Amino acid sequence: MLVLVVAEGCSGAQKTAPPPPPSYTLPPLQEPGKPYHTPRAGEGFRTEVLGKEVAVPPRDRSSVTAWDLGMVAVAPGVTQNEVLPFASLYLWRRPDEDNFLRAIIVGVYNDIFVSKSSQPLRPFEGILGLRTVTLPRADADYVDGERIKEEELYWGKIQPAIGVGYREDLEEPGANDNMLSVSLLAEPTYLYFEEGPDTADNFVEPQDTFEGRGHFMVRLDAVERNLLELPHRGLALGSDLVYAHRTNWEDWGIDRKESHKTGKDYVYFTGYMVGAGGVPLVDSDRHRLVGSIHGGTGDSLDRFSALRVGGGPSGDEFDSLWRPLVPGALLDEFATNHYVIALGEYRWEAIFFTYLSVRSSVAYVDRERDLGAERGERDDFLYSIGWRITTGFLFETRMVLDYNYNTGVLRHGDFGGHEVVVHMSGSF
Repeated sequence: MLVLVVAEGCSGAQKTAPPPPPSYTLPPLQEPGKPYHTPRAGEGFRTEVLGKEVAVPPRDRSSVTAWDLGMVAVAPGVTQNEVLPFASLYLWRRPDEDNFLRAIIVGVYNDIFVSKSSQPLRPFEGILGLRTVTLPRADADYVDGERIKEEELYWGKIQPAIGVGYREDLEEPGANDNMLSVSLLAEPTYLYFEEGPDTADNFVEPQDTFEGRGHFMVRLDAVERNLLELPHRGLALGSDLVYAHRTNWEDWGIDRKESHKTGKDYVYFTGYMVGAGGVPLVDSDRHRLVGSIHGGTGDSLDRFSALRVGGGPSGDEFDSLWRPLVPGALLDEFATNHYVIALGEYRWEAIFFTYLSVRSSVAYVDRERDLGAERGERDDFLYSIGWRITTGFLFETRMVLDYNYNTGVLRHGDFGGHEVVVHMSGSF
């Protein structure tokens, strides 16, 4: 199965970069008598590794085409989702202040955002977008780690977007992806549904419907990233406010138990903040602290509009920092009406292309639970601890090996579960 997830390892950054100079003209990674300087994304430098001179040319990150693939494994296993592969093609184009393209191409999932301005209009812009979801297999929710197969469905959506926005570069840190973006979008969406192989006979599938959405979105990225695109210093924050109305929505589910009143009109708000900086009392670029907080709440949400949180690979680029992560959980395991997630990480730079991290998180999540006679929603705390290795790998790729243990996930009736993520990315 191709999982619907984006965890980009490459993003746009430096405004432009000149042709790679000869290695002897590149600055040294560390100058004698000066503090060590962690190489930043896009910088060129020269250094020695095991007595051999290594030259890293500067890189133009205003135009990036990258591939991304990997797998997520959980143990104890979750029915039909013990190992989930993922893959995507990532495009970033920002040649100047007037043009911007960001696209995630998976096939079963696609997310394309294009904006265009001009000198008389700048910093205002027009926006076009498209998001499509076509699930490759019947989808079902999970309750206490068990797949509810009798409620499985093939479902998807086609969601074009049109709107206006405001986009302005930030002088500090001054890279191509350091900007403030505010967007107001109309998103006319078409939702479609079909029964799966194991859908119960008394399950009434939802009607295909048009959904009109208004979407207000804010993104501010003032993060300086290191050579492997990890946040090194700075702050990023953002929020999304969505209101939607479905034109054709009736009772659905097992014996039509899901009321059309839930989901016909819904609203939700999400927000996030990510910060990175040095370790107090430690004057070294090699030691970093990274923290994030994500939260969201909604009203009249159903299975197809709920806020989704779960495990999987981390996203570090401009428009993937918004993704709420519950380390140790299954990908998008929880369909929730509200959540707050705080995550803290300590990272050590062992060598300029290898970073070792330890991290911990706490999540407050409204999730569906088996309460005996019936299922119901309950607010729970979930705690995790884990480690991560991020390193340059063969053929100029980046590899991430991530392990997490979460005390709050349920697996086969017991609390606690392990998660391993292997993630590779590289640019063309």
